Amino acid sequence: MKLFKTMVLAFGLLALTTVEAQKIGVRAGANMATITGKDVSGVKPMTSFYAGVYKEFAVVPELFFIQPELQYSMQGYKANDTNYTIGYLQLPVMARVYMLKTISLEAGPQIGYKVNDNLENNDNLNSFDASVAGGLGFNFPMGLSLSARYVHGLTNIFKDTDAKHQVIQLGASFKF
Repeated sequence: MKLFKTMVLAFGLLALTTVEAQKIGVRAGANMATITGKDVSGVKPMTSFYAGVYKEFAVVPELFFIQPELQYSMQGYKANDTNYTIGYLQLPVMARVYMLKTISLEAGPQIGYKVNDNLENNDNLNSFDASVAGGLGFNFPMGLSLSARYVHGLTNIFKDTDAKHQVIQLGASFKF
């Protein structure tokens, strides 16, 4: 819970330091999530969602931006026709390059804190998740964007088990 408060405070402070070149936005969409690793078998992808806010800081105006985000992401996997879900409060920090005004590439690290799950035996579940992410955005006039992002887990979901998240996010965002 302490990490959650720290993450919210950090993003709040970022949001308060506005200048004209910075943009605040909201983003949401669908997750296609699964887990992979040498200790994983018999799992299938599941569909869930993510939603959050972000702030875009110009490093090189109209070209290179740093974009911290705060989002809730429902991840997990499907096994035996049951969705096993783990909800995370995540803090991605993306470096975003605008190739053209309409196309952008992004990449960066992401940390997550588990806030809920539906697993029967969750004593073995790690509370923190570290990942790297990369994606592509299509940016339209008036602040609307469509994006695709791949998130690859770096830490094991379960203690003493090689099982990491793999998530494809497809969604939309709007900058104010």
